[in-house]
Amino acid sequence: MESISRRAILGGAASLGLGALAAQPLLDASAIPLLARPRIGAEFFLNATEARESVFEHCRRMSQTGLTVARIFTIWDHIERQQGKWNFESYDWIYDAAAQNGILIANTLCSEDPPGWMGTAPFYHAWRDLSDPRLRPFSEIYIEKVVTRYKSHPAHGVWLLQNEPGINSGAEPFVLAEYARWLERKYGTVEKLNRLWYRPLARFEDVQAPVEPRVASWADYPSLLDWRRFRCAHLADQLRWIHAQLDRHHPGALTHINPPGLTSNMPASGRDLWRLKPTAGFMGASMHAAWHFGMFPREDFGVAYGYCCDLVRSVSAPAPWWVTELQAGPTILTGTRPLNPTSGEITRWLWDGIGNGARGILFWLWHPRTEGNEAGEWALAGPQGESTARTRATQSVAEALRRHDSFFASARPLAARAAILYDRDAMLLYSIDGWRRPGDDVVHSLMGCYKALHRSHLPVDFLDTSELEAGLAGRYKVLYLPYCYALSAKAVDAIRGFVRAGGTLWADGLVGWKDEQGVTRQLPPGPLSDVFGFTLEDIDAVWEPFTLAQGGTGKDGELWRCVIPEGRGKVLVAGADGRPAAIENHFGAGRAIYFGTALTLGYLRRDSAVVREWVAGAAQEASSDLPVAVLESPERVSFRALTAPGRAGAVLCNWGDAGAATVRFPAAASALEIVSGVALEVRLVDGSSHVVMPLPAGGCAVVLAELRKDG
Repeated sequence: MESISRRAILGGAASLGLGALAAQPLLDASAIPLLARPRIGAEFFLNATEARESVFEHCRRMSQTGLTVARIFTIWDHIERQQGKWNFESYDWIYDAAAQNGILIANTLCSEDPPGWMGTAPFYHAWRDLSDPRLRPFSEIYIEKVVTRYKSHPAHGVWLLQNEPGINSGAEPFVLAEYARWLERKYGTVEKLNRLWYRPLARFEDVQAPVEPRVASWADYPSLLDWRRFRCAHLADQLRWIHAQLDRHHPGALTHINPPGLTSNMPASGRDLWRLKPTAGFMGASMHAAWHFGMFPREDFGVAYGYCCDLVRSVSAPAPWWVTELQAGPTILTGTRPLNPTSGEITRWLWDGIGNGARGILFWLWHPRTEGNEAGEWALAGPQGESTARTRATQSVAEALRRHDSFFASARPLAARAAILYDRDAMLLYSIDGWRRPGDDVVHSLMGCYKALHRSHLPVDFLDTSELEAGLAGRYKVLYLPYCYALSAKAVDAIRGFVRAGGTLWADGLVGWKDEQGVTRQLPPGPLSDVFGFTLEDIDAVWEPFTLAQGGTGKDGELWRCVIPEGRGKVLVAGADGRPAAIENHFGAGRAIYFGTALTLGYLRRDSAVVREWVAGAAQEASSDLPVAVLESPERVSFRALTAPGRAGAVLCNWGDAGAATVRFPAAASALEIVSGVALEVRLVDGSSHVVMPLPAGGCAVVLAELRKDG
């Protein structure tokens, strides 16, 4: 694998002895074999029962299925069962078998999972803290042994720094020592910290982990927020440390990470996606319906999967991205629900990810594990690699990709005109405020906003708070703020500048109520009152969903009926009492749209065509001139558009009833549906081309249009 240049490596990051990566590596995906085109792969888990012959046979069958990536865990305990005695024989089999079958290896390092002989972890995948001075020296040796052995192997493709990066440590002395140093860097003096914290410190070194609200009920916001933010920084430091060790033995190597739990409150768990971004060359994620889609009915798995894909794509940009783990087979005893993906679901997930620009989709896993708590579950193939309906569906997609490689290698998704703010400050605050609630309303509102745009067939990005503060909202025409009740002063200034410059702002509920420390000085929209043109008179808490619009019949309102003053801006929706329930205000060259309830949260829970239009209308207007668009389709269709020189593509995955879809392309000479191989009629309408295609229930249509050279 060719060396990948990076912008810079800075020294720093104190106690872990880290080289802090200044920026994400600049990746020219077209020059990297692993990323030059979309690939399908799977985890090959090395069972204790494997022999050399079975490994080679599995790799042969993987290749026959169309898989060109094999992800592995180089489990520390497998290769150093006794201290200082290293045995790589079984992993050599995998590398050699992969090379023989044209498969590249994605090797997951396990330096945080000490072997049994160390006596410090109950099992692997324990997420032991790499700031532990008892572990770190041995982890250095492990990384050196693995990396030097395989870095030059012809099958090597990429290093995963850690599987599903996370922190399992708590208030151990070495963690608190790191916390003390983090606080000192943030505050400078103990006196400055003591102005905010309830329990003062004599020295930074005296710090203890805070008491969580689940234990104490009332909470000291500043110390709890600092602890959560530290844990996000600490996980990033762990990954930087691994990267620094890797660089010692394989400078410039291609690297990757796959955080899990994208449908949960990631910052509260210590996984701040945008903070993790600079630690690796490109991003991916684990996406398992049995673990992560619990708030969605099965017919909405396309929305849940699309949300995860768009989130990780947005984080990784401009670098490529992967679906690093995708549920491949049955969960029977593990997972939060028993679930076996159908061949149709496998097909739809593959095509939707590819249509969204994924450069790799890797299943968990190829064949079942033979022991442990996942034994017999999760697999794409049978125990000996036998064909299943799921492998046959995968093979069909892989063959279509091979037939049309020239298009998919160069195609890119359409740029989005709208972005949803990923408000990490609101998420962190809600982990303190909302611990008594049955779900995470902030994250669920985020997903409800996404669902409305996804159902409206609109491309959308996620914009992180740090990107907003850096002025990157200017790349979009519309910015959505669903349940964004905590905004920093920098974020407020950036939002104000976005609207003043001509952008459209959309928000609901308690927007701008608090700052990033949980401080509130006035009712929503707080410091954005000039942008929205009002300050709420009151907030009426509502126990049950209610009808928002006067004369309406649906249950559109959720949680609160926010009392908007009369005579302020243009009334978009009047409430049952005749007072404004939603208004639009012009500010500078732009406008701000506000709905006085938790509208996006309600839409996640209850489908409503009216609410979908209320949410998506601004983005639809801003996206009306996109070159590829859906004009008509069944309701539950996931749509992706791709463009390449002289060609355009549309991917439609139907999660609902049969119907027909009409897609608008630029002027096209011909159109081919590549799943069936059927040529489609092209109708020229007002300078663009309309293509109608049937969509069977649960089916996919992938249309490639050859554009007119004179179009």
